[in-house]
Amino acid sequence: MKKLLSLSEKITLIFWFISIPAFIYNLILYVRIDMRTVNFEVINSLIGKEQIYAAISVILIFIFHLSAISAIILSLKVVSRESIFLSFKFFISIISLIMIFGDFALISDIVKEYNAGLPGIASEFVILYFSQFLHLLFYCLIIIFIILSKKAKKIPGQTDAELPLKDEAIFINTQYVGIFVSIFGLAILISLSVSSPLWAIKKGIVAVCALLIIPYAAIAIYWLIIKLRERVTEWYDEKQFQDVTKAGFISFLSSIAILVIFFVLQNVLKKFLLLNVIWFPLYFFIALLIFSWTLLYFSKKASS
Repeated sequence: MKKLLSLSEKITLIFWFISIPAFIYNLILYVRIDMRTVNFEVINSLIGKEQIYAAISVILIFIFHLSAISAIILSLKVVSRESIFLSFKFFISIISLIMIFGDFALISDIVKEYNAGLPGIASEFVILYFSQFLHLLFYCLIIIFIILSKKAKKIPGQTDAELPLKDEAIFINTQYVGIFVSIFGLAILISLSVSSPLWAIKKGIVAVCALLIIPYAAIAIYWLIIKLRERVTEWYDEKQFQDVTKAGFISFLSSIAILVIFFVLQNVLKKFLLLNVIWFPLYFFIALLIFSWTLLYFSKKASS
């Protein structure tokens, strides 16, 4: 497994150097399109000239993401204890991969809306630039990941077969990812509520929230696959079961309080139409944050 991880890291490093110019090229192209829209210039000619090179760049970036995610998944199999850094890399890797398709959708909408003379493309460019920031963050995290992996020394006397993923490690890493997903989801909801009109929120709220929970669903499915392969009779040990029970009970009580607040706001502030649109994703991300945070707290408290 260690040899396979080392090979995967080498391949990822190669694609890192190949795809980073492609990422820079697309970023410059987005800036050029933005400047033309600001100056009310024609953008179809620019896109027509650059679309082939942009498509090749996207393919290279996509391949790099697949290679990097494979390396991260292999590292999850190798590590013997939880890692907040590894969990964050996994979270960012999935979000960055999703946003590759989001970039294409955004730039397509921008071109259509600009040619039709519709307003609102400035806010779409903000989202597009934020997406590029996530890609850049992912590139930085991957190079740090590879450097740290090279420096890490193998524990004396341990073979690759003796380095399985401990149940406690993936259990806690799942909670880390849950916290990252919920915080990121709440931040997205707040930014959309502040900067976007109600019709735009209604149009994209379901797709945005569905995409945001993919990292949590992915690591939960990964944990499920591990359990199925182990053919375990008990999915949680005694300590984990107690922690999940306590965290679930606290989340249940908190959920009731949150729903009461939402109910009061909807009836008192009848003109507050925004809450009618975002109440469920807002409730979901808050509940996920409470559950993951309390479960992580109880797990860490017992081990400290």
